[in-house]
Amino acid sequence: MSVYKQLFSIPGAARFSLAGALARFPMAMTNLAVIMMITSMYKDYALAGRLSAVAAVSFALMVPQLSRLVDIYGQAKIMFPSVLLSACSFTGLAITAQVGGPRPLLYLLTIVGAGFSGSIGALVRARWAYVLKEPGKLQSAFALEATFDEVIFIVGPVLATVLATEIHGTAGIFATAIISVVGAFLLFPQRDTEPVPSGRKPAPTTPSKPLLKNRTLLMLMVVYIAMGAIFGGLDVSCVAFASESGWPSGAGVILAAMSIGSLIAGLIYGARSWKPSILKLYLLGVAFLGIGCSILQFAPSVVWFIILVFITGSAFAPTATNVMTMVSQAVPSSRLTESMAWMVTASNVGASIGSAVGGQAIQNSGAHGGLFTVAVSGWAMVILALLTAPYLRKTRNNALRVL
Repeated sequence: MSVYKQLFSIPGAARFSLAGALARFPMAMTNLAVIMMITSMYKDYALAGRLSAVAAVSFALMVPQLSRLVDIYGQAKIMFPSVLLSACSFTGLAITAQVGGPRPLLYLLTIVGAGFSGSIGALVRARWAYVLKEPGKLQSAFALEATFDEVIFIVGPVLATVLATEIHGTAGIFATAIISVVGAFLLFPQRDTEPVPSGRKPAPTTPSKPLLKNRTLLMLMVVYIAMGAIFGGLDVSCVAFASESGWPSGAGVILAAMSIGSLIAGLIYGARSWKPSILKLYLLGVAFLGIGCSILQFAPSVVWFIILVFITGSAFAPTATNVMTMVSQAVPSSRLTESMAWMVTASNVGASIGSAVGGQAIQNSGAHGGLFTVAVSGWAMVILALLTAPYLRKTRNNALRVL
């Protein structure tokens, strides 16, 4: 644990990291809260899946644009008003669902709320890259943030399900709006650790290659689309599996078990150096995910399902750490926020596919239909990782080059 103590000894690091964890807490609650709210109020898994997909697409389209503006004008100036607009939109979504409002309005409010929520995790990781003077510690910092993500995903789903099942179907969405606003007020006033913005867009005469021409980034994004599909399919499938098992509030416990596995693995992984190359470790994590996703549909009971998602989840944080580390090595530091935002975008594009396809599969075939889509997504990730690995291997020795 001395590695993490050293990270927190950096002036301001503990404050922005903990504030960032709270600010991105809604990422672990919003999707599940929307699904549970819609299935509770409208009794429609297909609608829940479509809204989840719309949210993911809106987020995917907007977050690179917001992150580009952040790199130019700064985190506080762009993201403070953006997060407030997102919170207002999600509040409107909850009120609309509470009164059984029209479905087109549900879509509109979801689009605005998700689109302007921003990638808080990318902002926090950009702060780590800014304050760390020893590049070798960046992987440990990213592992720490991945671990915080898992803590969030342990508590968040449980809180969302308890609020939706024990208080009111809309309570989870109201809670996410409040938490996001509180987190924003804690994080963005911290200006000492905020990366220095460029202040203006580059002049037209200045050559600037689009980040999507960076082949390393592009290939990792392709793999992350499949990883996102796993998450999107799992969210709606866990709700359906728990409901079919006679334990509706168990969806949060199931997702929390997956995050506990990832949390433990993330702490262990980030606290030591590993002999295999980061590329080999990344491929091992992807293969483990593919196998884990395949066996979930064969769980005979909720207890076994919890055990299996715990084991499968242990690959998430280490794999995400490896991916983000490779991204940080492949792009200029001045565009790190935007680059990580593109990775989040890829994940959310996949999540939109997984949620929509999984929701429809559940509507047609029950929870096992949704889990089958999760298995397909897992093996799609494995195949894409193997296909792109030869190129990533070639560029490892020149990781800072932008292609």
